[in-house]
Amino acid sequence: MRFRKALLYAALIAASTTAATAQVKRAGSVVNSPAAVEITLPDGSYITPPAFVPLDTTGAPTGAGRQELVQLATSNTAAPAATVFGGTYILTQACSAYGAVVLRYRGPDGTTMIALLIKTSAEAGGTTVQLGSKQVVDVALTSTTGCNVTLARVP
Repeated sequence: MRFRKALLYAALIAASTTAATAQVKRAGSVVNSPAAVEITLPDGSYITPPAFVPLDTTGAPTGAGRQELVQLATSNTAAPAATVFGGTYILTQACSAYGAVVLRYRGPDGTTMIALLIKTSAEAGGTTVQLGSKQVVDVALTSTTGCNVTLARVP
């Protein structure tokens, strides 16, 4: 408890001694404070608070979860391979007639596309897939008609 009080006291002192002002967003909550001063606590230890939280043009923190939507196939035409941010994704597909919808990712050799998921029928809600950071993905359509395939990141 003493450490928490000392930490709050030190943060208040640091915030009041800097020339920079904190940016305020919605209901007075501080989301961006450019004050970055190393704080020495009474016991001799020190902390360095984060310098700031960068905001985008809408005022949302840029470090927030990214929303991403990749259209892998439209009207039974596969799109070129796409690089995704990485994380948890939901693959959804809708076809007039199904053959095989194959989600592929680029292998470690940098050229081979490896099958990750094969769908042969419609499903409600899509399929959850985990992808690595900067993963290159595409879709291969076999014996399908009217297929639309979407990969959406879960923020």
